[in-house]
Amino acid sequence: MSTLDWVFIGILSTAILCIIVAGAFFVGAVITRRKMVQLKQRRFKNKKKRAVFKKKAFRLKNKTKKQVRTGLLFFVVGGLLAGGAVFSRYHQATNLSDRDSDGIVEGYYLLTRTEEQLATIKDTKNAEKTRKNIRELAAKLSGFGVRYADPRLTVDGQKMLNRYYSQMKELGLNLNNQSIESLQDKTTYDDYVADIKKVQTIQKNIFAYFKVNETALEQKK
Repeated sequence: MSTLDWVFIGILSTAILCIIVAGAFFVGAVITRRKMVQLKQRRFKNKKKRAVFKKKAFRLKNKTKKQVRTGLLFFVVGGLLAGGAVFSRYHQATNLSDRDSDGIVEGYYLLTRTEEQLATIKDTKNAEKTRKNIRELAAKLSGFGVRYADPRLTVDGQKMLNRYYSQMKELGLNLNNQSIESLQDKTTYDDYVADIKKVQTIQKNIFAYFKVNETALEQKK
């Protein structure tokens, strides 16, 4: 589990504990108040006894107030911690994990390099080198087939990422089956350029959804 997972578990556990303790104090306050009421209802002819029980009732009243205040304190702290736990989970659900972030960055540069490599096919003077480069890129693209979106993400976020990984894999597998000669054919070439554009569109949607700074990636090319 990641650090955020442990933070979430820790905060949520503490929040639950605080609320349980708050409940215990509230129950204690009810019991103490009931004792106080019962004590006040009793009648004593003896002044000394009446004074003693009056003093005892006063102490019970103060104890009730203290229990309520302490209970409220624990309840507020528990509520704040629960809010922190919810925010932590929300952060995980709407932000890319390190693994997915690395995958998106790697995919971004792979698509760019693949697009650039395909653009050189028509005029290549070293078919063997070009074939090797295409195969290497295709293998890396195919490797996205083992990736899957972090299950802690929102459903929409997972769908987008899993679709992206799947499309990257398909692009790599299909590209790996093509020869340089077939890729030099305009129709085949145009089809693969269109496939890359399609995956890049999914990629842009992911950037927008997770607020990834594409400009920063472009500057690192």
